[in-house]
Amino acid sequence: MTSALRRLALPALLMTVLAGCGLTEPDTYELGEDHIQVDEGEEFTLSVPVDTAMGEWWYVTAPEPDRDVVRSTDKREEIEADDDSVGSGSGTDSFDFKAIGAGTTKIRLIQCPHGACAGGGDAGGPVTPSPVPSGSPTPDAKYRATVHTYTVTVRKP
Repeated sequence: MTSALRRLALPALLMTVLAGCGLTEPDTYELGEDHIQVDEGEEFTLSVPVDTAMGEWWYVTAPEPDRDVVRSTDKREEIEADDDSVGSGSGTDSFDFKAIGAGTTKIRLIQCPHGACAGGGDAGGPVTPSPVPSGSPTPDAKYRATVHTYTVTVRKP
C-alpha cells in the first residue's frame, strides 16, 4: 500500500470505528430545517435560539411525536448570561431524539415568550398557547406563542 493511500485510509477507518462506537456527534437541525431524514438507531438534535431576557422558553408540544418512530432523550439549555442584568441572557435550547423505527412523524416545538403559554415546564402536561381574554387587544406577534413543526422520516439502514 502506498503511503498516500495509507494516509487516506487511516482517517476513513478511524471515522468508521468512531461511528460504530457511537462517539460521533449527532446531526443538529436548526429552525427552518423542517424536513429531516435519519436512519433507524440514529440520534439527532433540534437546536433553537432562546432569549431568556425576554422570558422566552421552548417545549415539545402536543400532539407529541410517534414513540414508535422517534423518542426524546434529553433537553439541554446553553445560556450565556448578559453582563447588564441578573437572570437574563441568550443561548440555545437543544432537544435530543433517537430514531426508533421506520416511519414518518412530526415533532412540534412551541416557542413561548413570557406569559404566552400555559402548562408544561414545572407544571407538567402539554404546553399550549395561553388564551387571550375576550375583549383584550390582540397581542403583538413577538408576544404570541409560535409552533414550529419538523417532519422526521426514519429509514431502515
